[in-house]
Amino acid sequence: MLLWVGFAVLTAAVVAALLRPLLADAHPEAATGDVAEGVSRVAASAVYRDQLAEIEAERARGLIAEAEADAARVEIARRLLAASGAGGGSMPGAPAHTYSRAVATMVAVALPLFAIIAYLTIGAPGRPGVPHASRVAPAGTTPGVTQLVAQVEERLRQHPEDGRGWDVIGPVYLRLGRYGDAANAFQQALRLVGESQDRLAGLAEAQILASDGVVTEAARAAYARIQQLAPERMEPRFWLAVAAEQDGKFEEAATAYAKLLGEGDETAEWRPTVVERWRAVRTKLGLPTDPLPPGKGVPPAPGKVASVGSAGKAPGLAKDDVDAAQSMTPEARRQMIEGMVAGLDKRLSEDGRDLEGWQRLIRAYVVLGRREDAQAALKRAQAALAQEAASLEVLGALALTLGLSS
Repeated sequence: MLLWVGFAVLTAAVVAALLRPLLADAHPEAATGDVAEGVSRVAASAVYRDQLAEIEAERARGLIAEAEADAARVEIARRLLAASGAGGGSMPGAPAHTYSRAVATMVAVALPLFAIIAYLTIGAPGRPGVPHASRVAPAGTTPGVTQLVAQVEERLRQHPEDGRGWDVIGPVYLRLGRYGDAANAFQQALRLVGESQDRLAGLAEAQILASDGVVTEAARAAYARIQQLAPERMEPRFWLAVAAEQDGKFEEAATAYAKLLGEGDETAEWRPTVVERWRAVRTKLGLPTDPLPPGKGVPPAPGKVASVGSAGKAPGLAKDDVDAAQSMTPEARRQMIEGMVAGLDKRLSEDGRDLEGWQRLIRAYVVLGRREDAQAALKRAQAALAQEAASLEVLGALALTLGLSS
């Protein structure tokens, strides 16, 4: 209601501003009263008659010639007639003044009417109000993802014991770079939903990323638990070796790296990364870095390959590990990544209930430029999680972010 009152006041102000020049009197002399005009005409007539009498007197005394007297009488008579007829009929300004008032009336009626018609035609008077904050998305983010995160966050504020909500939003926080929020979400999911390898791995990854590559105690405990649940997984063993290296336990780290190298084929895709770490530790110990620990002739099972992070490398690699991967030849690095992706794809084909795994696989295919494979993985994920509405929403947001049709 206040909005419409404001519109009415603004319209009245605009109309008044437009009509002011039209209503102004263009002939101020026409605004004098009839009495004043009559007095003026009588006075002028008396003056002119006195002048005629004086001319007659001067002609009779011979002061002016007859021709000059006649000319003066004619001029004074003309002025007398003009003064007597000036007030007759309508005033000169009256027609223009009447026209101005007609135009003003038209403007006063037409302007508000035009504004109402235009608003009803191109406006949306029946649309409900929307708070400004909900219509503005933060810079550098996608509106679809922002809306989904906001919906889940609102639900979690109302239902903080919703373990499924924490489980869904944890990987999203991780992808958005909100590592502290991701770590908290994974902790809540572990508490409310229960323990799983992926939740433990997500917690460890978020902790490491939030700590700039340092394996924190929480991350170390999570990886230790994963190692108990799945001793064959490379990721926890690798990061526990990194933790030992960070603690200055170089011999322990070197032994762990050597064991990893000894369990895989010498052409395993992940081998160059571990080789770089092994050599770095051996150098710190003053030990030779050649020959390399021999590998087995059979590659590790796909399920034993570490999952792929959002950047196309092992998730959450510390700076030294990133540098080591960058020092590899492009072909070797690509082979390593593609092998890890293939292992993840194989594992998800066997167990498609892993939402985070599907997200990692889809992002990895996009990073590798294999958009058709990413699209196919998205469809497989949606089919595998068809009964989980929240998971489908997360997959839809991921597809929107990566430019994939869902």
